Amino acid sequence: MTEPRGKNRFCNPRLTNQRRIAFEIVEKATKPLKPKVNFPKALNRLFRQNPNFGSRDRRLYREIVYTYLRYQPWLDSIKEDQGALIDRLIFLANPTKGVTPLYPTLDPKLAEAAGTSHRFRQLGKQPENFRDLLPKWMLDRFSRDLDEIDWQRFFIRPPIWLRCSNIEPKTALARLKEAFPDQAEKIQFPPEPGGSLSCPPDLTVKQSSLFENGSIEIQDISSQVLLQLLNAPVQGCWLDACAGAGGKTLQLSQMLGKHGNALAYDERTEALAELAKRAQRNRCRNIEIAREAPESEEFDGVLVDAPCSGSGTWRRHPYLMRQTTEAMELDFVADQLRLLKRYSRNVSDGGLLVYCTCSLSKSENEGVSEAFLEQNPEFDHFPLAERFGLQETSIGITVYPQDFDGDGLYIASFRRKS
Repeated sequence: MTEPRGKNRFCNPRLTNQRRIAFEIVEKATKPLKPKVNFPKALNRLFRQNPNFGSRDRRLYREIVYTYLRYQPWLDSIKEDQGALIDRLIFLANPTKGVTPLYPTLDPKLAEAAGTSHRFRQLGKQPENFRDLLPKWMLDRFSRDLDEIDWQRFFIRPPIWLRCSNIEPKTALARLKEAFPDQAEKIQFPPEPGGSLSCPPDLTVKQSSLFENGSIEIQDISSQVLLQLLNAPVQGCWLDACAGAGGKTLQLSQMLGKHGNALAYDERTEALAELAKRAQRNRCRNIEIAREAPESEEFDGVLVDAPCSGSGTWRRHPYLMRQTTEAMELDFVADQLRLLKRYSRNVSDGGLLVYCTCSLSKSENEGVSEAFLEQNPEFDHFPLAERFGLQETSIGITVYPQDFDGDGLYIASFRRKS
């Protein structure tokens, strides 16, 4: 007779030890969770204190910590109960290769539903209860009707999305399946938006030869869609004014091809070093990295991907959900408008100014766009193309996690009057 899952659940010393370590790390990692703290770096420092941790250990405990941050309001009442808390964290975590071996250690009632998409019902929760996990101040910031939002999607770790830069997507798909046979069924090529590959969130993509030789690049699907929503050809000379590590810069380079070029700049100069490495790996010869912001130079297009609250990435980076305050959002709004006005000076007559954020807040998105147009009459709102089932209802388009199973993102475009 097969024993039910969860029976004799603490007879494996290794699994019992993993549960103990997970509890200790959650307790330590969430103490320094203050606004503006670089949480990933703080967590890595904590991992380095245990020299016996390998990459698998770090992935497992990072998943457990991130699960706590996702579901914190559901868990704080049992935070001091080690057994109950770790049961809930394993139960609610994404069913990765590191998490699922811990299922036999769960309480039998939880073990039965672990790994299912409806497991939250075992905790007495309904789909609408997921919105209670968000900061209360954020609930009045959404541009969509609250009843139309898939709240559960905010708390499911998204896939890794790949953009094929020097290879046909079908070829890349076949080679990735061959390289990762144990996860081949989960590597997919969705028909729309075309040209992107979806991979399980724990796939070690960076270890593949396709990544190393620049054939594929990690870029969220919503970010890939952004430039495809522009209602004018991407051509000529472009400025990516807030390039960061350069995901959109690389895509812009590919779209411009041999007949255009991109200048990349960012006030956060440390991010540009990563962009330089990625551009070299992707063999992008039409990208120039600027060490200082251009002053009088004019461009056919300017992309301002402004720093923001990151609420569109909270499903991927749940620490931001617990760190970001309403006051911080107001500071972002002021800075976004400053950047948009500053780099609008670099747009040539008839040229495009593209504004985007990875935020889902109306304050940072439509609010900033409206303020910019009011203060800068030399620009008109330039409507986006209706593609992929998306269309403008006011100024710009907000992509939600439920639209493509990626991050959330906002985009608007303006044209300087000739």
